[in-house]
Amino acid sequence: MSLKPCTRAIVGGTLIDGTGRPPVKDSVVILEGDRIVAVGGREEVAVPEGAEVIDASGRTLLPGLIDAHTHFLWMGIRMIRNVDLSGTASLKEALELVRARVVGTPKGEWVLGRGWDDSKWVERRYVTRDDLDPFSHDNPIMLTRVCGHLITLNIRALELAGITRETPDPPGGQIDRGPDGEPTGILRDAGQLVERVIPPITEEVALDGLKRACDRALSLGCTGIHDAGLDAFGLGVYQTAQERDILKVRAYVMMADEAARAARELGVRTGFGNEMLRLGSVKLLMDGSMGARTAALFEPYADHPSTKGLLLMEPKELKEKVGAAHRRGFQVAVHAIGDRGIDQVIAAFDEALREVPRKDHRHRIEHCEVLTAGQIERIRELGIIASMQPNFVGEWSGPGGMYASRLGPKRLRQNNPYRLLLDEGVSLAFGSDCMPFNPLYGVWSAVNHPIRGSRITLEEAVRCYTLEAAYASFEEDEKGSVEAGKLADITILDGDLTEIPAEGIRDVPIYMTMVGGKPLYIRD
Repeated sequence: MSLKPCTRAIVGGTLIDGTGRPPVKDSVVILEGDRIVAVGGREEVAVPEGAEVIDASGRTLLPGLIDAHTHFLWMGIRMIRNVDLSGTASLKEALELVRARVVGTPKGEWVLGRGWDDSKWVERRYVTRDDLDPFSHDNPIMLTRVCGHLITLNIRALELAGITRETPDPPGGQIDRGPDGEPTGILRDAGQLVERVIPPITEEVALDGLKRACDRALSLGCTGIHDAGLDAFGLGVYQTAQERDILKVRAYVMMADEAARAARELGVRTGFGNEMLRLGSVKLLMDGSMGARTAALFEPYADHPSTKGLLLMEPKELKEKVGAAHRRGFQVAVHAIGDRGIDQVIAAFDEALREVPRKDHRHRIEHCEVLTAGQIERIRELGIIASMQPNFVGEWSGPGGMYASRLGPKRLRQNNPYRLLLDEGVSLAFGSDCMPFNPLYGVWSAVNHPIRGSRITLEEAVRCYTLEAAYASFEEDEKGSVEAGKLADITILDGDLTEIPAEGIRDVPIYMTMVGGKPLYIRD
């Protein structure tokens, strides 16, 4: 076999190529420029003379991991301006971190925190204004739950937002109130009431955040992301980042409703762009989150029987928005977690496809967590992609976990049923939703699902985080697997995943991350 001169040869590693095929031991992968030119076993592919050799013996080669649902830009921005509450074990610990930030913040300036998770706190309850007011008279505070669908404000923030006992609930959202009718500070899917009074960030801060996000992604073996729901400002930041060579991972940017309207007016649609930055789907929201008890369920929450969650828009409005985007050739991605919310999304896609048939639409349901058997069948029949986050299973499944509390034992088996979805032939793309951002942790979670009947194999989990994620952005011919002709996006792990127990997958460090054949991260 004759080969053109190439730049690099990766030899000796165990290759899991992203297609779902069995691993190849003692593999050889030849890269020429930004492309893969040959792949096979040691006996099949010769290392060309003069090639730079990367020894992968004892290591695992994967396609560059792709997070198919994340909030990448805002993850980076939060690294700069937010108090990180994600590692706190108690409400008390979280309040101490917030108090320390208040002490160091000039009077009148906002204090923002994110990542707290009451399901992992010893107190097992949400933060309220009563927790914050004693130490924050002069600074408005907003603390966002890990899911992003529930926030807590102190009295100063409530005042600035104009939220009082007379303020009505916004469409699809809810203001929690105490026995006296006064707001408790908790807003469920009602962040729009306060976001308008929080000072906007500058483009330079956003660019710094995006750079930090790229550095984190590369250190975790991630070479591509789908950023789920950006406004015009966010889209502009990505374009500037590419122009300044700040953008180091491949981005598929999903448009929030207003940005999608602007795109329609300009005449651009899903797929516009290049290998580094591409315009993605129209992103809509139909329900909330399980943690905030706003995911829309058919039956009440097991731990709060007074609610079945929230629909964030009327079914008629959803059908109108889906239909309008579909008719103009856009891919549509709709956030729906609960079975009641998912039902409405399936109905909207069904109506749009009956009115304007389109074979390769690749519409998506984002999260798609609590499913009935009938819904799985309809998702397969309509060719809808299930865009799911297995790290949620790692975080909140298992005995005593949040899912068990919210759903109860009967419905728990409907939660994130990966094995059933794959067996039914549903296209399944994996992402993280930044909870936490770590593709390998997602692979570990899917392989070690607490419900044994929902577990999938290592090769299947890798495929969902690579080739299926690429399929979800119409890019499977360019990336997502280690095959000749594709972009040389490759992740090398410092250990052989096929030789360790499944429980140890998440602990294997990243050795090298390559984008377009260039090593952009190498472990010290």
